[in-house]
Amino acid sequence: MNNQHQAKINYKGYARKSSEAEDKQVLSIPSQVADDIKFSLLRNIKVGETDFLTEEKSAKTPHGRPAFETLVKSIEGGEIQGIITWHPNRLSRNPIDAARLVDLMDRGKLIEIATQQQTFRNTPNDKFIFALLCLQAKMENDNKSIDVKRGLRKKYEMGFPPSLAKPGYINDCGEKGKRKWLPDTKLFSPVKQLFELFLTGQYSVRKLLRYSDEVLGIKTIQRKKEGGKPIKLSQLYSMLEDPLYAGFFYANDENGEQKRYEVNESVPRMITEEHYWQIQTLLGRKGRPCPSVNKRSFAYVGRTKCGTCGGAVTAEHKHQLICSNCKKKFSYQNKTNCPYCGIKIEDMENPKYLHYIYYHCTKRRTPDCPEGSIQEKYVNESVASYFENNLKISSSLKDWCINHLDELEKNDRQNEFERRAVWEIEKEKKENEYKEYIVMKGKKLIDDDEFLTLKASIKADLEKIEKTLSGISGGDTSALERAKHAFSLAVGVAETFRNGSFDEKTGALSDLGSNLTLKDKKLEISSKKLISIIINGLLEAKTQNRAFEPAKIEVNKGKTEVFASVCPTLLRG
Repeated sequence: MNNQHQAKINYKGYARKSSEAEDKQVLSIPSQVADDIKFSLLRNIKVGETDFLTEEKSAKTPHGRPAFETLVKSIEGGEIQGIITWHPNRLSRNPIDAARLVDLMDRGKLIEIATQQQTFRNTPNDKFIFALLCLQAKMENDNKSIDVKRGLRKKYEMGFPPSLAKPGYINDCGEKGKRKWLPDTKLFSPVKQLFELFLTGQYSVRKLLRYSDEVLGIKTIQRKKEGGKPIKLSQLYSMLEDPLYAGFFYANDENGEQKRYEVNESVPRMITEEHYWQIQTLLGRKGRPCPSVNKRSFAYVGRTKCGTCGGAVTAEHKHQLICSNCKKKFSYQNKTNCPYCGIKIEDMENPKYLHYIYYHCTKRRTPDCPEGSIQEKYVNESVASYFENNLKISSSLKDWCINHLDELEKNDRQNEFERRAVWEIEKEKKENEYKEYIVMKGKKLIDDDEFLTLKASIKADLEKIEKTLSGISGGDTSALERAKHAFSLAVGVAETFRNGSFDEKTGALSDLGSNLTLKDKKLEISSKKLISIIINGLLEAKTQNRAFEPAKIEVNKGKTEVFASVCPTLLRG
């Protein structure tokens, strides 16, 4: 094209860079503008920085870029007839916007699109090549989308959600594509404690949020521009509703259908799947808290599951009345008369009012689940009998166990002190060696290469020593206190379930870590590891000597023959 024809064309520049992966290798907008201005000078086209429309938007979808729409309107209005841009894919990565520009050429409104690779005019070949380059850019995007989805599915199958780690975990910085989740040494235990507290049924989500902020001091993960602040109520709800903490998650498969994936075994779980479903029961549908009447009336809801279908177990009140006239029993709520003989309730001489609490399967998982219901008094007796037969100990045996724990703790402290002293000496020795190497280097007794080799060796040894020292607890008594509390609880645990209040029962269930399974109107009980260890120890002791009765044994008056025979077994436990 000659200069005379160019002078009749009004040009506008267009520069775009998306923040998405499609433009990762593309020049920045200022670089594009600078290159386009140099190119226009070679073509004797007069454009400056003020003649460029710029934006940071993706071109994958049509009608989504304000600056591009302004450019099209300027061409439609006859203000400009030419476009200067770095590459055709700056103008479009979708067939719709590319077709709009070709249509403007067909109508004679757009005369020229000038790029550094080629100039496109209103000729069949130019329009074909321009549209082809835009469609090629679209194909690149589509292929990237397929590759990304395939990579995501591979991550799902490996058990690693390809996202930022949840509170309590951190992303490692390993090889790209093989990065895993690791437990956050600072947050893992506090976040786990939040789940444990909520499972007790004694904490609402708002109360748990206050505890998280005021007692545990949990903060959001610190990132470049955000984080380091107390978690919000919505975040806490999301954490409680997230199955990832229980070891599984949901994502779309290759057909776009939601599928369950298991978290990789290398990622430690905070809760079991059973605990997760208990939490969902406590939260209610869509995360709404359950009615307070249920939380304050039914001690075993949230900790009991159906042994037949695996669903949750709920409870309800039954209020009945025995008619003093016909002696028939009926539910009297919302009734004014006996449904059998018709006498008014207010006219009955001595009506007998009855109140029951029944536990039964919710039947949400299996609507036709055949599991029957059971009264709470039988649940109380079943749990009380289990712990009475397996865990109950005498006060004197409790005192002996606690005293023995104190002795063990004292010995452990002494051992830890001695271990720490040994490693501290080794650390000091290595630090002195390093200082000697510095002196030798200064006197040129060793060259730089030898010094660097020795320095690396010393550094590795010191890191190993520091790791060992950090693994020495230095007198952490939390496990000891939990064990003491468990022995104290074992003394009166049966009475708690027979005659205790709602708070006492839920507190005991929480301390015991007990979960119940309703099967054939009978209860199966499982307890957390510490309680199971005590139960197994007592059972083994009773197997060693059948005369040993933990609930009746007296050990504060000196070792009896019976107690002496089982003492080694108890010490091992």
